[in-house]
Amino acid sequence: MSNKEAAKVIFDDGIHNKDSRDSIIVQMVQAGCSLNSSQIWYKAFADDAGLTVKRIGHKDEAMVFIKESEVDLLDDDARADLKKTLVAEFEVATSTANDYVKAYAEKEGIELPVSNFGANPEDQAAIYEWIAANHDCSKDEFKAFMADDMGRGSGSIDETWRGIKLARYLQANKVKFGKEVLAA
Repeated sequence: MSNKEAAKVIFDDGIHNKDSRDSIIVQMVQAGCSLNSSQIWYKAFADDAGLTVKRIGHKDEAMVFIKESEVDLLDDDARADLKKTLVAEFEVATSTANDYVKAYAEKEGIELPVSNFGANPEDQAAIYEWIAANHDCSKDEFKAFMADDMGRGSGSIDETWRGIKLARYLQANKVKFGKEVLAA
């Protein structure tokens, strides 16, 4: 019996016995399989057995959807409506819908207007106002606001949270900026 075949038997027995992933991999290594191979085989066996959840991406479908919508991507209102439709149609965050539109435009050679923050200036103002009113918020409170109220995904949330942490650090260290820096 090959190492891979032995690993499969160990995997099947481990799943039957409700052993943990780590326990099954350790058993594979103890049977003479390398750690790297054991981890790779475990993942493959788990995928084959339907025990893993694969991330569902909608980018390809969204590209077709955008093409078929025949929206004028240079029209700000039409582009905003398209993003809202993508959010509803594909059940994605606003930032993901924005990424789909940007990817489609790039693929088609359409140069979109540059936005200085996320989906639109209204979002920027709402986020800034919330942060000013809740400047002592926890990360969990901020994440809830960004996801629930603003429809933002984890990348946007994490990036903005890092900005809040930097602002708190600078404030705690009494860093002051000149007017020319603030105006930039």
